[in-house]
Amino acid sequence: MAYEPKKLTLAELAELHQLPDESLLTAQEAAALLRLKYNTLAWYRCHGGGPEFVRVGPKLIRYRMKDLRAYAQGQPMGEGVRRASVAMLASRGVALKEA
Repeated sequence: MAYEPKKLTLAELAELHQLPDESLLTAQEAAALLRLKYNTLAWYRCHGGGPEFVRVGPKLIRYRMKDLRAYAQGQPMGEGVRRASVAMLASRGVALKEA
């Protein structure tokens, strides 16, 4: 049976977004915050390419909120997500600046 992390509610995710930069999050919380599967985040940890993490003791892994924010800022927006965000902003009367 595969490991299935707890699903976070929208209220729990909103609380995570409000945490200070030095807060430490579990791998499950970090995956939910970044909208990644837990196993994907674990793969990044082993093979590189993911957010920086902190090892607390021999087995305990934590992610700093500032590292998760920096990682999320550096990720390119997919074309489908970009079109959806432009449509959402247009419905609110906000124009998205071209890069």
